[in-house]
Parts: sequence; C-alpha cells; structure tokens
Amino acid sequence: MTGKGKTPIIENIENDFENDSENDSEDSVRLDINLEALQESASKVFHMQCISIQKFSEGGFHKVYILTMENGKEYIGRVALPEYPRWKTESEVAVIEYVRLNTNIPVPKIYYWNSSIDNPVGAEYILMERLPGRRLCNVWSDYTMEKKKIILSKVIDIQLALKKLTFSKIGSVFFDGKSNDQFKVGQVVEIDFFVNGRATLLMERGPFNTTKEYILTAIRNQILYCRTFKSQDQQNRLIPMYEKLSKLVPKYFPDDERNKFALTHGDFDSSNILVDDTEITGVIDWECSGVFPMECLCTYPIWITDNPMAEITEEESEENLMLQEFFRDEMLHRDQEFISVFDNLDEEKKNFILQFLIKIKSVKWKIFSKV
Repeated sequence: MTGKGKTPIIENIENDFENDSENDSEDSVRLDINLEALQESASKVFHMQCISIQKFSEGGFHKVYILTMENGKEYIGRVALPEYPRWKTESEVAVIEYVRLNTNIPVPKIYYWNSSIDNPVGAEYILMERLPGRRLCNVWSDYTMEKKKIILSKVIDIQLALKKLTFSKIGSVFFDGKSNDQFKVGQVVEIDFFVNGRATLLMERGPFNTTKEYILTAIRNQILYCRTFKSQDQQNRLIPMYEKLSKLVPKYFPDDERNKFALTHGDFDSSNILVDDTEITGVIDWECSGVFPMECLCTYPIWITDNPMAEITEEESEENLMLQEFFRDEMLHRDQEFISVFDNLDEEKKNFILQFLIKIKSVKWKIFSKV
C-alpha cells in the first residue's frame, strides 16, 4: 500500500498493449496516482473492504488496476492519464452505457466514475465490472478454422448491432444533462484531435453534420498542429500535401451527399474482445469510440488481414484470405449494405480515403482492412 507521492510497488500481472509512437504518453511516468484512495473509493462504492490492488495493464491513455474485494469479487479501476481532461472519460462512460442500453453487446457495467482530477485519487477514473474471459488475441492462434469462423459470426453480430445505432451527426456520445439514460452527440474525442499537444490548441472539434465537414476540419486541424509544433522544414514539406488533399474533398464528398453515421468502436481489435472458448464474453476499451461515417465501421476484422509492417507466413496469409472470404459471404447473406459501402466506391475515391487515413488520421496498416 502506498500513499500519494510515493512510488507504488504493484505486481504487473499482464501487459497486452503495444503502443506505437503516436499512442505513447509521457504522462504514464509522471502521473501521481493515490492508489490507497482508489481502494477507499472502491470500498465505498461496493460497501465492503477492498483488500488488494494490482496493476493489470497500461495503454497510451490509461492505467488499469484489478481491485479485489473482501468477498473475493474483482472489479476494474480504469485510471485516465491527463491527455485530454474530462472529455475522454465522460465520452467513454456514456458510450458504454449507450451500448449497454441499446444492444446485447456484452460491455462492462460502470458503477462509479469521476471526470475531474480534483479528487483524492488525483486522476480521472472509472470503477467498472471485470468481465470474464481471455483476450481473443491471446487464444486466436490456438483455435481451429471452425472455431475461428464461429467467432467471426459472433463478431458480425456485434458489427451489425452497432450499424443499427445511426445518428445524424459525427462526434462522440455524451450524457445529455444529468440523466444517465439520455444521450447526445457532441465533440469528437479521437486520438488525432487531442494527442501530442493537440488538446491545447484552439481546434474545431465538432459535432459535424457531414462527412465533408468532418474531413475538411481534420485536415485544417492537422495544418494547425503542424504550424504549431513542427519545424519550418517539416511545415514546408507537409502543409502543401495537406492543402492538396483539402482541395479534393468536395469532389468526393459533396454537400448534397446523403450521410448516415454509425456508432463505431475506437479500436475494434482482438485485444479488446474477451472470449470463453467460442463465446464472446465482453467488448472492452471503448475510449475514443463515437459516431463516424459508415466507412469506418464497415471493414474486415483487423486481425484477419495481413499486416504489411510485420512478418507473416504464407500459411497465415492464406488463412486470412479464407477467413475474409467466409466473413464476406456471411455478411453478404446478412447485410448487403455493409459490403456495398466500399464496393460501391470508385477507385479514385477509395484512393483519396486511403491517402486521408495515412496522412491525416495516423492510420497505419488498418487501412488495408476494408471489405
């Protein structure tokens, strides 16, 4: 047990996260968390003594702890790093609650949350249910082809459940007022809108009425970031490229284009899906989720696509192609619109979207996962 200001010695029992440079946070090493206060908060919320706290994992924007109560039950304490004060925590809580109320997707129940650092813990935090199961990424390679197909069928269930949650604006989900069952779409809480100093800039953040407006704003924000934080040589190289992209936006996303936006998980990867054999027991890590263009939702599951930046065997690549074919056939049978989102795009528009993702959204190999 440690008090505030001391270096906690906590068993690191799992670390499944791999952060790239765009997702790392210096706050990880300087954040001063009062772990004793986190235990005390859990004791009050659950009306029993919290007898131990263990570090579970750490991401670019949060630390996760397992809180064990005197009756043996375990809960999760998710502590936010101060990358984007208030907004990220409030949106994460709201989107989880929205999904819980409007779908059958297994998400953790939230018992308490605090979106201010002005509390005894010294950081924003969420106390939530610990869902059963193992991360899919840790067991996927052990599954037979038949089990993988069963899982993919259930992944389709999740994607189609999210696809039904449509909105008229692009942005993140928040509670509407003090009620926890009324929601609204507010500003975008997305990595490229707050990471690496962007949170301090006077940027346009939404919500947005059209895909065109969203993309143009993302490009303008990237130009602002470049002018604020990059060297003159970098500005001279990058800004003309961004401006060229900006001029192409009206061509591919006209004002009169019919827009349909869907709730989308911010990182729908196998590391954020919990399973027990072929049952999906949980979908976790909803930070930076929100309402985005349908193209953001309608993709192959990322873990059945080849990663061009990693070594992959011919056998693994062939298996991915077989799983993609299964996924596509299954989805065509269940929801043709899902497949048609990208099939109906001409090659020029596809290329523009890829360029936008690469140059503006810091997307790397995930761009290759389009259906």
